Amino acid sequence: MRADRRIGDGEQLLLRMNNDSDVVNALKLALADAPAYRVVPGFERSGALTVSCFAVADEVEAQIVVRGTRWSWYGLARAGDLRALGCHLVATDIFDGDDLMPLSDRHVDVIVCPYPPGTGDYATLAKAGRSSLRASFQDRFTTVLRAFDPRRAISDGVGQVP
Repeated sequence: MRADRRIGDGEQLLLRMNNDSDVVNALKLALADAPAYRVVPGFERSGALTVSCFAVADEVEAQIVVRGTRWSWYGLARAGDLRALGCHLVATDIFDGDDLMPLSDRHVDVIVCPYPPGTGDYATLAKAGRSSLRASFQDRFTTVLRAFDPRRAISDGVGQVP
């Protein structure tokens, strides 16, 4: 977590979306990663479900960032719109081992919601428990991911996905 980085309401957040038609895989990853967010103030008890993003100034900067990666689909959302949905935005560093990853200074975790207190870590739950937990968060997670629509394809420049 980086306390030195404030995210203004007008900032754009870039989300890698690939060409997935649903949010199940992203939700599974967020549930599995929830314990890592116990270090974030307010989420110490159980962690949080998050979406990993990068702050960009505008569409042009988003395209520059995306072109420097292997991503093909992306979306943008204003920080203020995500806050209006009840999300918390936390600047965090991302590492590859002990090394800061490129663009780490722009990394922002969008906290979609807290992981339910008293629930075991996602990885320890039985298949039925994991399925039930995913179902309970599906609508909320979908709503937040749809804030980044329309999806854009880098191959189409600023074109929108039909």
